[in-house]
Amino acid sequence: MVAGHDRSTPPELRVQFEGGCPVKASLDVLGRKWALLVLRNIGLYQTQRFNEMLRITPGLTKRVLAMRLKELQRGGFIRPLERGPNFTRWGLTEKGEDALPILMTLVHFGSKWYAGEVFADGKPRTLNEVFDRSYIRKTLGEMAGETFAAPDGYSFPRSSGVRESSKDRSIPRRGN
Repeated sequence: MVAGHDRSTPPELRVQFEGGCPVKASLDVLGRKWALLVLRNIGLYQTQRFNEMLRITPGLTKRVLAMRLKELQRGGFIRPLERGPNFTRWGLTEKGEDALPILMTLVHFGSKWYAGEVFADGKPRTLNEVFDRSYIRKTLGEMAGETFAAPDGYSFPRSSGVRESSKDRSIPRRGN
């Protein structure tokens, strides 16, 4: 056993979490149904008004959108940019901007693994085929160069500990 680590903590983890987990804490707001799509609407699609969000998000109801906007505002992800008599225009806060790489990662993942559901031709796409490179760089900052701008669009830096391809069997899979 590595000093300072018990069996339930991977040795690569450099800190001990006290009573919580950063993933769980993040999912308390972002894991709510429709929350990431509302952030997507505001951050990636630049859709800032209530009715616009309803229009581009099939299945989202007025009631649920109102709840998610309140929760995201309370959680510090969004803020009102402008209020009128019958409208509010929403924008991301710094915390909301910090969530954009999560959304880009989901776009990257979904474009590869769910291409049949998201593209008419069913062919997987790289992130570079989905978004303009300058937009990727702007959204991801320093992460863009190493993580998503690789020629095939799917390799990750070795230092991250993430498998480079599905052919790498060095990481045990469930059931192995």
